[in-house]
Amino acid sequence: MAARVPYLTREDLPEADRDIFDNLVRDRGQPVGNIFRTLANTPRLLRRFLALGGDLRNGTAIDPRLRELAILTVGRIADAQYEFVHHWNIALRAGVTREKLNALGEFENSPVFNEEERAVIRYAVEATEKVAVSDATWNACAKFLGIARMMELVQNVAFYNMVVRVLVPCGVELEPGAKKN
Repeated sequence: MAARVPYLTREDLPEADRDIFDNLVRDRGQPVGNIFRTLANTPRLLRRFLALGGDLRNGTAIDPRLRELAILTVGRIADAQYEFVHHWNIALRAGVTREKLNALGEFENSPVFNEEERAVIRYAVEATEKVAVSDATWNACAKFLGIARMMELVQNVAFYNMVVRVLVPCGVELEPGAKKN
């Protein structure tokens, strides 16, 4: 599917909002991604999106490997290739093995996952597919994570469910050259 919303450039933004792109380039060390160029059509909301997304990725105590397994699960279920490819690479940098990434679809029976990882992935599956999460799944995660990190998982999965529901309907395309490493 082709993009349904224009990818804005820095120059397309009102002068007062150009710092959004400047900060993205400074903080990420790469050109502004298509998701942000799409969301720039509503710069005020993009600012809030970036603040929450940044806090969820960089300001939480949940193990980044668990967070990325949950995010990848959301992207896989939603068939959001943009999300899946970008977070595949983030997961590798966070220390998730390629073997685990390749086995995500078979996480329940794959010996490469431990019980904590299975619980987190199961949570992401249930919250994404049904919204409701079983007591068994909740309790399995809470046993490993405690309340604060459990709430970080809840909010990460919820946020990335919102993200895929922007990416897919808007037809956000991978940037040229973007691929799974």
